[in-house]
Amino acid sequence: MSLARASLLLRQKHAVGSVLLIQRRFASHDSHAHDEHHDDTHYAREAGFSTPFWRHTVLLSLLAVGFYKWAPSPNQDVYLTRWLAQYMTPGEIWAAINEKHLLLSQQASDNTILQTNAKRPNMHRYRYPQILDTGSPHLQPVGRVPDMNSTVVRSG
Repeated sequence: MSLARASLLLRQKHAVGSVLLIQRRFASHDSHAHDEHHDDTHYAREAGFSTPFWRHTVLLSLLAVGFYKWAPSPNQDVYLTRWLAQYMTPGEIWAAINEKHLLLSQQASDNTILQTNAKRPNMHRYRYPQILDTGSPHLQPVGRVPDMNSTVVRSG
């Protein structure tokens, strides 16, 4: 096979491959060959009393007026009132719960005050009380010996 023919075959293979790549490129992104323009302008909604805000405002107002006009008075015994009263906790139970809470809070406050005002006893406990008996009374100068008559050794 001649070199010219081999180079021609190679060129054809590369050309076919490059055409596929070019076609793939055209298929993978937007082609600008056609002259189609999209309308990107945004139009504002009409400003008036036909918007959902005003519709909801009017409906809620009518609902409030209708409820006020046809609702039962507070002194009427209506089924809904009786049903709600059935599931409510009576006032006596709430009073008992509040009184118990008050007593427990007062007790906790008293305990806190007791602990914050507590002081250690005014005595010094020796680990070894025999230390009071050590020392020679003869090596003390006159007047330097403390009076230990009121000292009481407690054991325990």
